[in-house]
Amino acid sequence: MKKLITILVLVIPLLTFGQYEYGFLQESFFGRQPSARAEALGKGYSSIDGDLATIFYNPAGTATLQGAELNTSFSSPYYALKKANYNFISAGYNINKYLTIAISRNQFTIGQKINLTDSVGNPIATGFTPTNSLYSLNISSQPIKNLFIGVNTNYLIWKPINESAKSIYFDFGIIKKFEFGQKITTNHAINIGASITNLNFAKIKLDFNGNEFENNLPVITRYGVNYQFHLNKKWISDTLNTFRLLVQGDYQFLLNSDYNNGFHTGLELMFLEILSVRIGYYQESQYDYDLPSANVNEISEITYGLGLQIPLDKLTKIPLNINFDYASLPQPSYSKTQTSLGNFSTYTLRVNWIMNR
Repeated sequence: MKKLITILVLVIPLLTFGQYEYGFLQESFFGRQPSARAEALGKGYSSIDGDLATIFYNPAGTATLQGAELNTSFSSPYYALKKANYNFISAGYNINKYLTIAISRNQFTIGQKINLTDSVGNPIATGFTPTNSLYSLNISSQPIKNLFIGVNTNYLIWKPINESAKSIYFDFGIIKKFEFGQKITTNHAINIGASITNLNFAKIKLDFNGNEFENNLPVITRYGVNYQFHLNKKWISDTLNTFRLLVQGDYQFLLNSDYNNGFHTGLELMFLEILSVRIGYYQESQYDYDLPSANVNEISEITYGLGLQIPLDKLTKIPLNINFDYASLPQPSYSKTQTSLGNFSTYTLRVNWIMNR
């Protein structure tokens, strides 16, 4: 365990391979998040477990799914692209404590067809919709109690024109949970997580109109910690826990870029396992294109959102848990001359069929 953490925290950040070009596929890797809950918690999620959306942040997080789960989210718009949207859909099944298997698709599209011409107006490509699609196969495990590990195999399809490029890359993650102060009515836990996205330093290459375009994909490491407190007094309901507190912090660091590095933090309060209130904050470094008077060199925002859970498994004999999460947040400006860009909204629906509780 100590050796593995040392590799993730100390050795991996020393690697520097092909540089990631700032802004490339930013809308998919650093723009929208595959979860309204993650958006509201400051876009930090690398130490969270028990949620299919963790595939994007830390593949170890799916190891504690209960039974079968379906998870989908939808975000729109994307800045001036009013029809643009980001969609996440996933399905996973916890076979036993040693094995969870899940699949997911993240897709960003500008939502409308466009035409491309050369410098003199001759059509090059017509009637296409730029789209980025990421398909992931996630496998995670809990080899020993409260130690979670996971890997993703990812298949990326980049379609900026009516031609597409493809790439395969891998992710790895680990989460360690520490439980303490366990009593009948209260319990505490701390999660520590670390992950790396694109550990094989993959590239993607597009051939179009006799030209070849090759880009390095970002290599992203995330290091997170969260504290959880549960109060289980039956003051109001005999079946529902009274209160839960979650506080999380996350640091994101790219191994092949000086940008998009930053801190993410968030707080969640859940009442009677039904209503959740969330607030967070994030700050990330950005490239100002050497124009500090016109562009920002970092972005930061306060985030917030709500969650509604229907725990049918505790209220009835139906082993079903339904979650709906929502966040509507401002879109940070990368220019000092433009500040009001409107809000985007993210909706997430999770349906969990609970087995073997």
